[in-house]
Formats: sequence, structure tokens, C-alpha cells
Amino acid sequence: MSYEESIKQRFERIAKLNPKLNAFVELFHESALATAQQCDQAEPQGPLHGLPVSIKECYQLAGTATTINYPPLRNYRADTTSPLVQRLIDAGAVIVGKTNVPALLADAQTFGPLYPTANNPYDLSRTPGGSTGGGAAALAAGLVDLELGSDIGGSIRNPANFCGLYGLKPTENGNAHDGHIPPLPGHDVGIHLMNSTGPLARSASLLKSAYDVLYQPDWQRRFYLPIARPQVTPENLAGYRFGYIDSFMGLGPGHDVSHALDKTIRDLRDKGACVEKITIDPQLARQLLTLWVELFGFVMGQTMSWPVRKLIYWQYSKLLKRSSLPATKALKSGLGLNLKRLSAALKERDEVIAEINRLYAQVDVVLSPTALGPAFPHNHQHEAILLDGEAVPYVDYCFPFVMLYNLTGQPVLNVPTGLTEGGLPVGLSFAAAHHQEPTLLHLAQLLEAEGYQPIPPKLEVKRC
Repeated sequence: MSYEESIKQRFERIAKLNPKLNAFVELFHESALATAQQCDQAEPQGPLHGLPVSIKECYQLAGTATTINYPPLRNYRADTTSPLVQRLIDAGAVIVGKTNVPALLADAQTFGPLYPTANNPYDLSRTPGGSTGGGAAALAAGLVDLELGSDIGGSIRNPANFCGLYGLKPTENGNAHDGHIPPLPGHDVGIHLMNSTGPLARSASLLKSAYDVLYQPDWQRRFYLPIARPQVTPENLAGYRFGYIDSFMGLGPGHDVSHALDKTIRDLRDKGACVEKITIDPQLARQLLTLWVELFGFVMGQTMSWPVRKLIYWQYSKLLKRSSLPATKALKSGLGLNLKRLSAALKERDEVIAEINRLYAQVDVVLSPTALGPAFPHNHQHEAILLDGEAVPYVDYCFPFVMLYNLTGQPVLNVPTGLTEGGLPVGLSFAAAHHQEPTLLHLAQLLEAEGYQPIPPKLEVKRC
């Protein structure tokens, strides 16, 4: 089958399924088919040649909407193209369209005032996660083969978890010049904290191929520079030393995630791997998450006016007050944009990272939940979520296990582990030391060979 015919078939599938999923918010029929025709006529340029790819709506692609579902940017269209998107294009990828995001990319669901709510392919009444929710839904439904996402608080890992995908949050790599919004257009910023850009895919091998294309060194701008760090790439799973975390700040996962975690630990031990429990002191965990909230406030607020920052505080302080994390003061401090306090918080962050590095020093990879449970029903009011019959605060359900690694900046891989009895995907997180992406990508391929693979949703596609 030609690349052109293959892309036409994807657009036919999108036409049938996207009205149910609201995964795509903009499609590029003409340019995608033109690129596919060029791929048919050219020698393969690499593993992404002719591959249907989607990009999160927040990435700039010249002439396309880049609103981040935020009314003040309703009419904004990018006048440049992200270097990361350009690398996909240069590698022969076919950019099919842009995918749905929540307002300001600031939620574990995907809804907002400009775009319809994105739905989970495994259960349309549930969220695909956020903020890379539309992309995860598109991938899981087979509309594309690869998504370019981003993550400052689980925005790659939660959607990958809720939609049964591989997703990689690399070592902290986000910067103001990678064509990603935020920061808001027209604002020059030089402080980049906790954000990462990274791929989601249905296979470990394609995840690796995408990573290799996206993150070659940019010597002129000094981005994505190589780090000569030893990697752990044994022939089999027995060659890894695993740690695992099953609770964080007193919060533990529900039955479905606990079952997946226990089964995976047994599988790893059965394969000969050493697996030991790691405990993070609750006081350290609380300090870590409070720091994340404060630094997130600074990152979000640095390009926004004081009235908008007050609105953000009002919205998110309500969520924090309902959670186990009393961090409203930290949020207010971050949004206050006080340089002296930022400097102190960055010093504190370095100390926390050093403590986590000491705690993890005796293992190669640390296994943990991604969220406390599988995808939850649409919840625009951010009410408590039912977990094994008990109401769990929204923030507690979605964020502690992912915020941890945004604060530390470590690379993390979400791996699909299968479906619950109710037919919903569950993923687990595998974290390594800074700049050990090759370690995680190698592990992903070993796990995939052992059966840790996405299970397609049973979406009905009616043929005309």
C-alpha cells in the first residue's frame, strides 16, 4: 500500500471516530496527502518516513491554530514552526493534525471553552487525561501512530496511563524556544522549570525512534546536548535492579493499580530481577509537592498579568484546599513572582533532588503508580473521584506520583500493563536517573517483548 493510500485510510477512520472522541481540533488533509505523495516518490528517510503523526495543539506550526484552549488566544495562529515539529517533518513524518488540550494545558482532563471535551476510546464517558489528552485518544484509537506531547505535571504520563500507551517524559528539557506555548506568544522568558517535551506511541520501538529523531543535539542553541552518563541496557530483565514505591505522602493506589503493580513486581522477580521497596519519608514528599506547586505558580504566572494570576490562584486554591496537600500558600507565593523567594525555592529544589538521588542510588529503575486509578468519568467541576467506593480528592487521584518527577526532573516512562475487569487501561511509571533515557527505552522494549503492550479499544467503525 502506498503512503498516500495509507494516509487516506487514516483520514477515513478519523472522519468516523473523531466525532465520538474529539481527539483532533484541526486536520491538515491537503498538506498531509501532499507529504504522503512525496514519501511515495522519495527514498525512505528513516523510521518515521510516511508515518501518520499528530502534534499537541500547543506546538507551533506555521499557519495553524495554537490557542491552548484559552479564549485570549482564540484567533492566534502560529507564524513559525516548532523545531521539534520541524524535526518530525524532516524525518518524513506526515503531520495529520493538531490534538485537543485543556485550557492553558493545566488539567488532568481535556476540556475547555474553545474545544469540545475529549473522550476516552475505552469508555466515551471518561477522560483520556490531560493535557495531552486528545493526542492519547487519537493514538489509542489508531488514528495516528505517534503523538508529540509535553509534561509539566503528568501531561504525557496520565494520558498514556488512561489510554493504555507508552509515553516518555524525558529528563527536564522544556525551553522557551522549542515552539511550545506556554510561554504565551509575545513574551520572552528565560526561566524554564519542570517542563518536558516528549513522545507517546503504541510501541516501544517507535517511542525510541521518535526520541532519537526529536532530541539530537542542537549545538547552536545548546539544546538537547549529550550527557556521557552510563546506561543500564542488559540483555534481559534480570539485569536490572528495580525499586518500587507503593505510597506517597500517605496516598496509595486503588485496587486496579495495586493489582497491576503487584503483578508487575511478580513478573520482574520471576524473570530474575531484584525488586526492593523504597519508602519516601512523608515529610520529604510533602516538601517536594509543595515546591512543585510554588514553582508551577511561578512558571505559569511569569507571562500573565496580575488579574489573571489572581484568577489562577482562585481556581487552583480551591482544588488544593480539598486535597491532602495544604499548598495554597505556596501557590500564592509562586504567582507573586518574587525573585528572592524563587531563588530560595530553587536552592531547596536542588537539595530535594539530591535527597531523592541518594534514596534511589542502589537501584537502576524505580517503579510506581502513575495515577491512583484508571481513567475517571468526565469531571468538569473537579469533584472528588470514587476509588474503590471512597471519594478521593481530585488532586490526590491525579497528581502526586507524577508531580514527583517533574520536581526532580528525572526521565519517566509510562508502560501499559493491561486492562481492568471493567475494560480500562492501567499503566505504571518507570523512573531512572537523570539523562538515562536510553536505559528506559531499552527497558520498554524488553517489557514489550514480555507482553506489556497496548490492547486496542473496541471502538465500532461503521463502514458506508
